[in-house]
Parts: sequence; C-alpha cells; structure tokens
Amino acid sequence: MIEITATELRRNMIKYFDLALEQKEQVVVRIRNRGTFTITSATETTSDKRIAKKTELEAYLDQPEVLQSILRARADVKAGRVRKFTTVKKLWEDIP
Repeated sequence: MIEITATELRRNMIKYFDLALEQKEQVVVRIRNRGTFTITSATETTSDKRIAKKTELEAYLDQPEVLQSILRARADVKAGRVRKFTTVKKLWEDIP
C-alpha cells in the first residue's frame, strides 16, 4: 500500500494508475479536509489473461491422453521414425 497526497497524484497520475493496474498496488490518496480515497484496479490486465491462459494450457497438458501422445511422439523421434522435408511441395508429395 502506498499513501500519497492529492498533489502528488496530480503530478504523477499515470505512475500511480500503472501501479494499481499492473502491480496490484493499493494507492491511498489523502485529500485535506475531505478524507482518504483508494485507487485499485477494476479491470483484468494482460498478465492476468496470460496466467488464465497458462492455466488452461496446463489443464490440457495434464490430460492422460495428451501426455501419452506427447510421450509416444518423443519415442518416435528418438527411434528415428520421422519424415524430413525441405519444402511444402515435397511434404505433400510424400504423404501416402
């Protein structure tokens, strides 16, 4: 929590909005004879969305079928059961 005056907020408004939005810092503004006010983020940030997306990916990768498929693919690569291609045209020609 950061406590500032109304004057400081006016001078560096973007700085304190960024603190509240990106770093989830609570900013308390003291205004003489009027009390104190709190600035907090009311929107979801990009980093929040990334965390949610990562959680979805982790949930997908935790499925037993997906994990088994990945392990089989790794074993195929290790055993040399792969196809190499240099161009897209060549790739389509090699597909049975």
